[in-house]
Amino acid sequence: MREQLLHWLAEAAEIEHNLLCNYLYAAFSLRRPGEGLSDAEAAAVQRWRKLVSGIAVQEMGHFATVNNLIVALGGRAHLDRPNFPVPAGYHPSGFRLRLTPFDEATLEHFIYLERPGDAPLADARGFEHPRTTRDDRRDWITPSGRDYGTIGELYAGIRQGLKILAAERGAEAFVRGAPQLAGGDVGLEGVVVISDLASALAALQLIVEQGEGAEAHSSDSHFARFRSVQEEWARLKAANPAFVPSHAAAADPVMRKPADPQGHTWITAPEARETLDLGNALYGTLLTLLAQLYEPLSPDERGRIAHAAIQVMHGVGALGERLARLEAGLSFAMPRSPGPRASARLILERLRELAPYYGRAMPEGPNPVEEAARVLERSKG
Repeated sequence: MREQLLHWLAEAAEIEHNLLCNYLYAAFSLRRPGEGLSDAEAAAVQRWRKLVSGIAVQEMGHFATVNNLIVALGGRAHLDRPNFPVPAGYHPSGFRLRLTPFDEATLEHFIYLERPGDAPLADARGFEHPRTTRDDRRDWITPSGRDYGTIGELYAGIRQGLKILAAERGAEAFVRGAPQLAGGDVGLEGVVVISDLASALAALQLIVEQGEGAEAHSSDSHFARFRSVQEEWARLKAANPAFVPSHAAAADPVMRKPADPQGHTWITAPEARETLDLGNALYGTLLTLLAQLYEPLSPDERGRIAHAAIQVMHGVGALGERLARLEAGLSFAMPRSPGPRASARLILERLRELAPYYGRAMPEGPNPVEEAARVLERSKG
């Protein structure tokens, strides 16, 4: 049961990781005041940016909590995921995960992804998925993915598996002492440190209540909050049919020429290409920093790594917005091995390499990459 649970949890971590990237990409594309909106439209879009970014932050918390659960069961934090767009069939039918600007179809797709199990909704046009069924063989001893219609169903299966494992293994079901990410490390509320069955079930319940599989009447769920944006959008568009809240960011951008150009936007404009290259490099460094927080660290070094990670997050966000305005977009390309490196010294080396590039790309503001390097300067080893 343990191996099967780790397999399911790895998929859950990938879905949470994918979702937070989807939401950030959409938020990056939203217009700022002074970018072609009326005062009323600009105020609404500012609220939407805060709402979508807030949901993305909650997904970061879900991602961290799922990884805590993986660690508590004896695995290693799973930061890997497929590159966008996620190939059809990688997840069950209905889960098409793409990078698209914040338009009406994208919003409808987000509502579909976060829908409660009893919500009879179809996915948005452009996000349709080939209907397939996973071969959910319960008699196999090799771990395999299960079929599910909503994210809430995935967590229901994980919850059931945890109860079975706890019944089989008792106190040995959970591994104590392995480092986990705490919410205070990187300013994420609701991140649950897992120590036993009760804390594991509470963590899963919080994830469900906040978004995936939440009941339709839950006014603060991701589903309900996205629906509220949809309703306000309809009112604004009725008043101004030309209302467009986002920049024309690329759909499914890629940095390298794709073998199959269908379904990808190859970014070739020099400024956009260079900014995308830097954004992906910085995103890879962010994953390296986050991986360190699942390694044994002194409290001082843990604090410095977390501080540096927050600075790099700011840099990734600024580059993401710039790319949207260049009609490109951050592709969140995954490094081959998004795991830990040998020491803070090697991370510092990489930050020093990237800081001048960031300074040239974003000369008008602070340089969070330089700040991250300064934070690690005193903890290199």
